[in-house]
Amino acid sequence: MRITDIIIYGFGQWVDQQFTFSSSKITTIYGENESGKSTLQQFIIFMLFGMPPKQRRFYQPKNSSKMGGRMVIMTPEHHRIIIERIDDESKGKASCILEDGSVKDEEWLNKLLNGIGIDTYQSIFSFSDTDLAHIRMMQEDELNEILLSIGLTGSSIIYDAEKRLHQEIGSLYKPSGRKPEINEQLTLIQQQSKELAELRKSESTYNNKVEHKQYLQERYYTVQEELVKLRQESRKLDTFIQALPLLREVRSIQHQLHNSNHIEDFPEHGVERMDQYREHILPLRSEKSTRENNVVKYHDKMLEAKDLLLSDSTEESLNELLDKYSEVQFAVEERKRLSKLISKQKTRLDEEFQQLHVNISISELDKLTLPFYIEKHWGKIRADAEKLSYEKQQSEEQKSQLMEENEFLKGKQRNIENQLLHEAHVDELKQRIDAYQTNKVLQAENQKMYQKWQQTGQHKKNLNKRILYSSIIIASIFMITSFVITEFWLAVLSIIVIGFGYSIRRINQQTIDMVEDMSEANGPDDTALVDVTLEEYHEAISILEEQENLQKESEQFNKKIQDNEFAWMEWKRKQTTIFERLEHVDRQKQEQVTEYPFLISIEVDYWPDLYHHLQRFIQLNEQLNEDEQLYLLESTKVDNYMNQCEQWALNNDKQLDLDDPENVLTQLAAIKEKNDRTLQEYQHYRTLWQEERNLEQQLEESISVYQESIDKLLIQAKAEDEETFYQNATLYKEETALKERNIELQNQLINIFPDGFASYLKQLESNEYYMKMQEQQNTTLKELEEEVEDIRNNLAEEQAIINSLEGSNELSKKTHQVELEKEKLNALFRQWAIRKVAKSYLTEAKKNYRDQYLTSVIQEANIYFSTLTDQRYVKIYPPIKNQGFIVETNEQRIFHVKELSQGTIDQLYISLRLAISKIMSQQYLLPFLIDDALVHFDTKRMERVIKILRRTAENQQVILFTCKEEIMQLVEGEVLQL
Repeated sequence: MRITDIIIYGFGQWVDQQFTFSSSKITTIYGENESGKSTLQQFIIFMLFGMPPKQRRFYQPKNSSKMGGRMVIMTPEHHRIIIERIDDESKGKASCILEDGSVKDEEWLNKLLNGIGIDTYQSIFSFSDTDLAHIRMMQEDELNEILLSIGLTGSSIIYDAEKRLHQEIGSLYKPSGRKPEINEQLTLIQQQSKELAELRKSESTYNNKVEHKQYLQERYYTVQEELVKLRQESRKLDTFIQALPLLREVRSIQHQLHNSNHIEDFPEHGVERMDQYREHILPLRSEKSTRENNVVKYHDKMLEAKDLLLSDSTEESLNELLDKYSEVQFAVEERKRLSKLISKQKTRLDEEFQQLHVNISISELDKLTLPFYIEKHWGKIRADAEKLSYEKQQSEEQKSQLMEENEFLKGKQRNIENQLLHEAHVDELKQRIDAYQTNKVLQAENQKMYQKWQQTGQHKKNLNKRILYSSIIIASIFMITSFVITEFWLAVLSIIVIGFGYSIRRINQQTIDMVEDMSEANGPDDTALVDVTLEEYHEAISILEEQENLQKESEQFNKKIQDNEFAWMEWKRKQTTIFERLEHVDRQKQEQVTEYPFLISIEVDYWPDLYHHLQRFIQLNEQLNEDEQLYLLESTKVDNYMNQCEQWALNNDKQLDLDDPENVLTQLAAIKEKNDRTLQEYQHYRTLWQEERNLEQQLEESISVYQESIDKLLIQAKAEDEETFYQNATLYKEETALKERNIELQNQLINIFPDGFASYLKQLESNEYYMKMQEQQNTTLKELEEEVEDIRNNLAEEQAIINSLEGSNELSKKTHQVELEKEKLNALFRQWAIRKVAKSYLTEAKKNYRDQYLTSVIQEANIYFSTLTDQRYVKIYPPIKNQGFIVETNEQRIFHVKELSQGTIDQLYISLRLAISKIMSQQYLLPFLIDDALVHFDTKRMERVIKILRRTAENQQVILFTCKEEIMQLVEGEVLQL
């Protein structure tokens, strides 16, 4: 199976995205972190196996409502297949479209994948860098599961059976559980057995229960009789205690009547009449006494007020002082206002002076004068100082730069000089080049001469041939002609021609031989004058060119050094100018400090600001002086007025507090007000004194009438005074009330005690005695009632138990029920044992599957691991029991997986995964996904892994996800950049 195209409608961060995979063996998907590589890998897994709803919601895109996509795969049987999954269609199930247009469902896709699940696929054909650390903790059971998934891929029966057996065993019995059926059955049998034992115990106590019931009945009747008697006595005691206050009161009244003084006669309604007369006369007497006191009091008050009044002249002078009150009060307020204002101004000046920290006092402000031009002058000094400071700073920076540049140039110059060769060496190289070039020229000329001689020799040879052939032809013609015409001389001429031709040919042949000798002597392969090879020639040229470049650089650096020295000279000139200007600015600053000494502690940068502050202080000081003058004027007015007041007080013998003007004004006003009140009091008391004298005479006449009626009542009651009269009235009234109360109480006691109560009056105990007796009776009564209630409850319980034992067959039922529950428990134990045995058989089957595939997997892993570690490790031992992987080196040394380095552990894990994948790929050629599993490898290890992956990719599609550009460059194949 090979993935050719991916179309994503929406999945995580991918929306409307398409990827095409070529036929390359390895496809590398490169992207930085957070670029979506892992999301793309999850999309491939989603297309093949689907996802649960919760996981699909996690990959729901933020900016699209459609979640899903298509993936095109190629298979040998069905060729091109389009797998489509959409979240909101068919609950995310797959729809497979074949080349003939037919559509298949999720079940068909599952059959196409031969039933391999997502967990099995990820454990065989997919891994990432986070999976590499897993091998440290891999134990025998986990390896068994992985190998079992290889042997049984396509069938989940054994996993379902194992899971179902585990669940059924757990539902039947757990050693420490309560929910399983066997645990619950055991608990139920224990409870019922306990109840059965109690029932058997209760049957043996039936006779004891009957005897105890008879005893309780007899005791119940006895306690009831005692309870009736005690209640009767309690009621009698309660009645006596209720009548006890009445009895005590009767005995007390009889004792009082026996010991009291008897009053036989008293005026009828005497007390009421006396009270009535007293009610009238007492207010009159009181009012008369009040009037007498008022007459004396008002007369004394009138005389006192007259003595306190001022004389007319004193009052007139006081009025004159008070008329000036408003004017003086305004002066006092103005003086207060000016005082506060002056104080505030002084405080403000002091605070601002303290904030400025200027060495000048406020008193010196009066003498301080600042010309109008001084601000600009100070500003110019500050600007010059700032500019010179900046230029000085720039000069220092330029100095540092020039020094660094000088050191750099001189260092470079020294390096170049060290690289330059000695002149003798350079001359030798030049001679070598000249010799090589001369040799080349000579060889070229020799070649030309050789070629020329070769041409001359060839020409001579051709000429000899032509002369020879021509002489032969001519001689033949002459010879033939001589035979034809029988001319002898023609035959002789032909011989001469032949001889001439032969002579010429011989001469030319000598010339040719000489040319060939010279050509051989000066051939193109003759030895050169100087033995200089081409490599030496090029090496000499390269060295000379390098020396020329170094010489040029040396000249350039010499020029730069000269420029640097010129710059140094220019810098020194500027530095001299700056120092001269700084001295000029310092002289100006010193002149200003001499004229204004307070500037000595202030930086020149703050002089213009100080000028504004000082101008403001001068203005504030001037305003302060003006306010002090006004204050002095108002104070003079107030002082004059105070002198007048003091003179008035001396003349009239008055005490005035002259410290505060306002207080003086208040005192004068108080004196005036007091004199006015005194005059009003005098007039008021005189009027009251006259009115009180008239009322006193009227009251004296009214009192005499009521006094005569009171004297008559005293005579009738045989009393000397009013006090004796009231004592006799009280005694007469008390005796009458006691007699009436005694009759009333005796009537009440007769109703309570019909048999008589005289015996009870002879001896009465204290209330505590009777209360204690009542409490004892109540306690006894309560104890008896509680005993009766307990007996009644016990009788009911005993009767219920007896009735239950007499008419119940619960014991036999409970026995039968316990036996039934035991049978049920045995049946459950049989089911548990069957499933336990089945699980052990299943475990043995899984072990057999592991043994079947473990050898093949470990052998393949050995090959991969040995290749990746460059033959350093040669063998892998699988985990057993609680022990992890063990590896063996080429030196027969054994290491546990936890003792290996992280890189070696990663190689071991990748070897194991590749081995499992290879064993599995013999049956299924699914794509192999690797997500950043090589990030911890160095370059050599990475090259070895990629070499193995190339071999794997010959039979199986490999998709490598990575964020490392180095990996992308090492892999030969298609690269998709995200």
